Amino acid sequence: MFSNYHYHCPGCNASLNKDGRVHFVLKTNGESTNISLNPNPGEYDYNCEPELHLTEGEVYDFFCPECDKNLQSDRFNEFVEINMKVTDEIEFEVLFSRVCGQHCTYVVTEDMVERHGEHPKDLI
Repeated sequence: MFSNYHYHCPGCNASLNKDGRVHFVLKTNGESTNISLNPNPGEYDYNCEPELHLTEGEVYDFFCPECDKNLQSDRFNEFVEINMKVTDEIEFEVLFSRVCGQHCTYVVTEDMVERHGEHPKDLI
């Protein structure tokens, strides 16, 4: 649907895009790593630096690398919630699963919900 994906923290509005990827801090069991995700909804490749083994089915916490806000959705606790800016005036909500291996992403616009992934859930 969209050709450019510019993601922002809903807390501090910092850009999460860098070097063609979407960047977060991932925290689990007292460990943290920088994780970068493919910016295209429905694509689920990632890189961790430093390397951290992620376990299928485990729920992870994603944080803004600028303000350290926990990006867990208030409405859907198994999801991360960030903003996608199309222009300075047009912004949409993006939700993606915090559960490793559960491939589902939603782009919520004014008129519709665009669903991506192999395991879409009916949220909205």
